[in-house]
Amino acid sequence: MLALSALVSPAEVGTVMATLADLHVPDCEELDADTIVGRLLEQDALIAPGGLELHDLSTGVTIIPGCCSGLEDWRAWSEALSGDDVWLGHDPAPSIAVNGDRMRIRQDGGLGEGSDSVDVPVALFPALLRTVQQDLVGFLGRVGEWADGVTPSPAAALVRKLDEALSISGPLKIFGQESIG
Repeated sequence: MLALSALVSPAEVGTVMATLADLHVPDCEELDADTIVGRLLEQDALIAPGGLELHDLSTGVTIIPGCCSGLEDWRAWSEALSGDDVWLGHDPAPSIAVNGDRMRIRQDGGLGEGSDSVDVPVALFPALLRTVQQDLVGFLGRVGEWADGVTPSPAAALVRKLDEALSISGPLKIFGQESIG
């Protein structure tokens, strides 16, 4: 896992871009950067493996994303406060349950005994998601810097494509609240 933010190095941005290329551009290892970026821009949608990871500093418990729930699904977490089921992937099938003023995020969806879980105060949850969004916006800035050095012509288009595909900069709605993205 790689935490995406304004703190990623150019090499880490390159790793993310290589991962996207491997997923979306056949035979990408035989192509130059301009061709790869051009083909990424042609995609109707981009998926980015990973997702949100939650770590509780006080307990040391980390909830990792389930498979098949990529970073493009990060906004689904905002639906948790409405009481709706939130798709966080399967295997290990993380889940979110709201109980009063607490949210419990379980690693295995509560299917097993002793499942790791993290409790989050409901009042803090919107700020956590806004922080995720700020980190992703910072990452987009780093993508722009990386692309300017590697393939300058389509750099701005690449940033726009990732922003759109991962739903990063638009307003974030959290259970009736809207924040400016």
